[in-house]
Amino acid sequence: MNVVPVVRMIRERRRVPVRARAVLSAVVTVSGYRGPSACPEADMRPTSSYRLDTDGIHDMGGMHGFGAVVVPGSDATYHEGWEPRVFALSLLIGIEKLGQGSRRAIREEMQPDDYLRATYYERWLWSAEQSLLRKGTIADGEVDGWVERLRSGEEAPRRDDPGQARRVVASLSPVRPLGQARDPRFSVGDPVHVKRMRPAGHTRCPRYVRGATGIVQRVQGVDAFPDIGPYQGPHEPVYAVAFCSDDLFGASEEGSWTVMLDLFDSYLEPA
Repeated sequence: MNVVPVVRMIRERRRVPVRARAVLSAVVTVSGYRGPSACPEADMRPTSSYRLDTDGIHDMGGMHGFGAVVVPGSDATYHEGWEPRVFALSLLIGIEKLGQGSRRAIREEMQPDDYLRATYYERWLWSAEQSLLRKGTIADGEVDGWVERLRSGEEAPRRDDPGQARRVVASLSPVRPLGQARDPRFSVGDPVHVKRMRPAGHTRCPRYVRGATGIVQRVQGVDAFPDIGPYQGPHEPVYAVAFCSDDLFGASEEGSWTVMLDLFDSYLEPA
């Protein structure tokens, strides 16, 4: 797995935009690519051979000890010109099935110190490149080659593909509501207990809510259980569950407030 050059780029931040352009250049020049029919369905489960510890720095609920959230400027969608390109590349990889593995799960394979050094879209760039390598869409060393070519002054290649553009736009346009939950296990007003667990891979159940008791406020519908693999199922009910902040974080000078979380059925048990 070619991880060292990407991590080195992250540590030397000034070079990250070049690597982003290099990954895009490698994808644009893929030989013989003819759209999604040429790419078999990718296995979306985590591909790492070691146990992923998502209860560490990768926990989606966040961690204490990193200071206050900086609000000014944090509402900006992008902060550098290469970031929207990486976002678009990540979407393209999924829509056209150019990569292997869930990019979110791959990001959880980053070493904690590298993860903390990286910005949000540097993590996206890292996972996009790993996904492309694992599928064989790009070859090992190909991106490094493009880095050198771009730094020497060579222009980045361009490819116009109207058919691909239409497919991407069509896949993003429809609003897909959750399917209706038939005979959900819990109803509005039911008390539920979040299971205590330590998942071996990706999960959407933040650590801070495990073991807590809340009240179902709404049955949101059904969706694919993400702990197995994005969009691979099985489909199960999703509930909006309300928790008291005191139960999750203890008493606060700010008083109590309600914390609302969407949680899958598999995370819950009757209280």
